[in-house]
Amino acid sequence: MASQNFYLDNEDLRFQVEKRVDWRSILEARGDLGHPGCAYDSLEEAVETFRDLLTDPVGTLAAERIAPRAAEIDKEGCRLEQGRVVLPKAMEQNLRDLAEADLMGMTLPPGYGGLGFPTTLYTAATEIVSRADVSLMNLFGLQGIAETIAKFGDEELKKRYVPLFARGEATGAMVLTEPDAGSDLMAIQTRALEDPSVPGGWKIRGVKRFITNGCGDILLVLARSEDPERFSGARGLSLFLVEKGAGVKVRRVEEKMGIHGSPTCELYFDDAPAFLIGRRGRGLTQYVNWLMNAARLGVAAQCLGIGEAAYREALSYAREREQFGSRIIEFPPVAEMLVEIKTTLEAMRSLVYRTAEAVDLDEALGARLDLMDRKDPQYAQVKKKRDMAAQTAELLTPMAKFYTSEASIRITNLALQVHGGNGYMRDYPVERLYRDARITNIYEGTSQMQVDRAMAKITKGVLEDVLETHSSRVYESPGLRSLSQELGEAKKIFMDCLDALRSQRGLESKTPEQWSGLRSLFARRLTEMGAELLMGYLLLEEGELWERKVSVASHFIGEAVSRVHMHAHVIQRGAAVPIRQAREILFEAS
Repeated sequence: MASQNFYLDNEDLRFQVEKRVDWRSILEARGDLGHPGCAYDSLEEAVETFRDLLTDPVGTLAAERIAPRAAEIDKEGCRLEQGRVVLPKAMEQNLRDLAEADLMGMTLPPGYGGLGFPTTLYTAATEIVSRADVSLMNLFGLQGIAETIAKFGDEELKKRYVPLFARGEATGAMVLTEPDAGSDLMAIQTRALEDPSVPGGWKIRGVKRFITNGCGDILLVLARSEDPERFSGARGLSLFLVEKGAGVKVRRVEEKMGIHGSPTCELYFDDAPAFLIGRRGRGLTQYVNWLMNAARLGVAAQCLGIGEAAYREALSYAREREQFGSRIIEFPPVAEMLVEIKTTLEAMRSLVYRTAEAVDLDEALGARLDLMDRKDPQYAQVKKKRDMAAQTAELLTPMAKFYTSEASIRITNLALQVHGGNGYMRDYPVERLYRDARITNIYEGTSQMQVDRAMAKITKGVLEDVLETHSSRVYESPGLRSLSQELGEAKKIFMDCLDALRSQRGLESKTPEQWSGLRSLFARRLTEMGAELLMGYLLLEEGELWERKVSVASHFIGEAVSRVHMHAHVIQRGAAVPIRQAREILFEAS
């Protein structure tokens, strides 16, 4: 029997939302708790409000309406007719249902029609929606477009556009990529020219590619506003708001492997009227950076939804399918795959919600600082907390996006394998999930880009501080204490590897060019090691709150520690094959 509610049937998500998330710190930082006239009279009231929202409408809507439409949406896909993008009918209905449920402005300021909920709650809603239909998340998750306008736009733009998003009357798109500027956004060539006929007006000219929901009503476009001879790279880029209209042409809708309900467009801007968001020259370094980080956390939540859906499909199949006179779940190799999926999924979930917490604290404390007098006796203390939250968010956001996207691909692969030959057929939802998962480690910045960003924080010691906070905890339970000791030994190995790479000591001698290559090449291994150590500690903490988590932690830590040893062996040898012998391996001719 199909689930009737995607929140109530998910014990681990409920555990995170109702037992694990540090709502008190988030709400107090936002001013939503502990003051006369604030949003909630008590912490219990706030958690009850969040639980009710995730139960109904989010959980009910996802299970009863959105999930049953996912296969139809995947089959119909999006198409371009006479310059207009046509969404699958069921996708149009999904968007109407979300708007009628008042869910399209969850994080937007109440003053502009939004609900003003924390990012952590929105992350949970995003996970639930993604489990129901992966491609719908790419439209539901675009609330960051309106958040960017609300955060950085002028008052006139906020009043005109943010309420449209909050009421579900407009969708948006983040318009960045160009045919010759994918990951390298500093190479963008689309031009923004001042329009002398309109006070404060601009015109956009150029081509953009791979734009998710490029047919949206409100587009945030990154364009070169400054003279490239004087302001090259990021300094010459600004962010603009463009309304869908005659100056914006959809030239094509891409034929994709998965997420068929989400249109990916190529756009041509023919002197399209535009408005500047924020300050000139800050487009990439400030506004797009903020927007991209929000999108990356959204993809991490999307990966949780994909993983949860794949796990349930695999578990259900393994329980029912009989071979050789037994249900296949009784076979150890099949059970091993299911355990691997489930433990990885719960570790991922813990990492994602700790990331969302850090983002909420960073935003809330930053907003408080903006209103405080620097002479206020509490200013220094608030700033210290905000700086710590900001550093943690900047580390965990790319780390979570990297780890969860790679893991969701691995999870859907295992789930398909549990199905055997049936999993390869379109009759089974796991085939669609496998295709949908594949984009997650590519869009909103590839895994290689996320590792590079995370590594910058790792080498500066941010991860050490985070790990130290969690590893210093003392456990009364002998089981948890033993696992903590095992993690501690793995942590020392990780730190030895990191120190060796920082100091360039303890490894075979290298030229400066080889050192640079090694750092880049070992970054993935170090980021994975650090992420899994952190998730191991998080699971230990959860073992004190929920006994079942001890078994989850034991399995995950056992596997993670083994991988730490493997990665350390490669790093300590300083001899990764791809750069040491690349020419000999890749090119057969001498």
